[in-house]
Amino acid sequence: MKIAVIGGGSTYTPELLEGFFSLWQRLKPLKVSLYDINEEKLKIISEFLKRMIKKSNTEIEFSATLGLEEALKDADFIISQIRIGGLSARLQDESIPLKFGLLGQETTGPGGFANALRTIPVVLDIAKKIEKISPNAWLINFTNPSGIITETLSRYTKVKVLGLCNVAINLQNDLSSLLNVPMDDIFLDCFGLNHLTFTKRVFVRGKDVTEEVFKKIKEQVSRRISKKDKKIVETIKMFPNYYLQYYYFREEKIKELKKKPRRAKEVEKIEKILLKLYQDPDLNEKPKELSQRGGALYSTAAVNLISHLTGLQKGFQIINITNRGAISDLPEDSVVEMPVFIEKDRVQRCIIGKLPLEVRGTIQAVKAYEQLTIEAAVECSYRKALMALTQHPLVSSLTLAEKVLSKLIEANKKYFPKLS
Repeated sequence: MKIAVIGGGSTYTPELLEGFFSLWQRLKPLKVSLYDINEEKLKIISEFLKRMIKKSNTEIEFSATLGLEEALKDADFIISQIRIGGLSARLQDESIPLKFGLLGQETTGPGGFANALRTIPVVLDIAKKIEKISPNAWLINFTNPSGIITETLSRYTKVKVLGLCNVAINLQNDLSSLLNVPMDDIFLDCFGLNHLTFTKRVFVRGKDVTEEVFKKIKEQVSRRISKKDKKIVETIKMFPNYYLQYYYFREEKIKELKKKPRRAKEVEKIEKILLKLYQDPDLNEKPKELSQRGGALYSTAAVNLISHLTGLQKGFQIINITNRGAISDLPEDSVVEMPVFIEKDRVQRCIIGKLPLEVRGTIQAVKAYEQLTIEAAVECSYRKALMALTQHPLVSSLTLAEKVLSKLIEANKKYFPKLS
């Protein structure tokens, strides 16, 4: 089996490779090919990964290339983890909206919109090569904004694509600690969109433990269950993911973000530290500093999905997938985030039905924003770009949308499609 990693020069990749060590035990022989456009970073990462592989005593066949076609050839799985414009573009995404009193964030609101418009043309070009070179390969999309990118590929290409995010698996992990049970024993009755999901019920080995979780959350605040999360839980009677703070505590988050350094700047510092560590010829295992980069349990989610799709195991996993009627209040062809049962070639969606009234409007508004954003990028439509931002709950103003869009276009001349 061969796995190609697009964006293989990412500092995340060592964690991904660590997950592949367990796959190799069950899927011999295993080939891993990295592709990146940054030659320097790709060389640093690949040399470090070779040392990791040697220490692991696995026989993974490893390669790294600046040629996309070479990486894609004979691939069974393709993992996409690219960031168009790099951290400098992310810094703009986080900074420009704040000038207008709007949230600056890399995956939602005006920042997420800018990230999407930079990324959509690139992933569509990549998809054309996948269709030609590896038409039967599964594309696992980690590239943000994951839901938008996954929907773009599912609507406009023939690529077999599923979207993946580590938010759901981290909630499982947190509840595992809270309930003192193995993470794999937990099932989340979860629904929504990427970075906009709600969990109605929690099950442990088939037993509904929702009320027990409600009670425990009231009693304590864990590493990821913050005071804001507790407030949301108490109000909507569902369990939120981290990103819901941007919607439910918008004013507070704007004030907080204005006072603290941009996350892009922090990540830039972490990246420099990691790349320096990776160049140490004596380093042959994932450094503890990688945990500061984010992406916890990233490799676990990817390995689980590959294991499900190859038939090594069967079970539920929360992924981004086309709706096809599972959520009756959202378009059939839209991508949603929800649990699916996967048994090799059989991917069965859980039926969610109608969305709870308390959250229906927010989810539908964000889905309209997502679809308008996709169409704006594909059709090069200024009007749809403007309406996308106007529609988003974190903007909700034509006047503000027009102002921030003007600045985003100016800052992204190199990457945005020409909107007219």
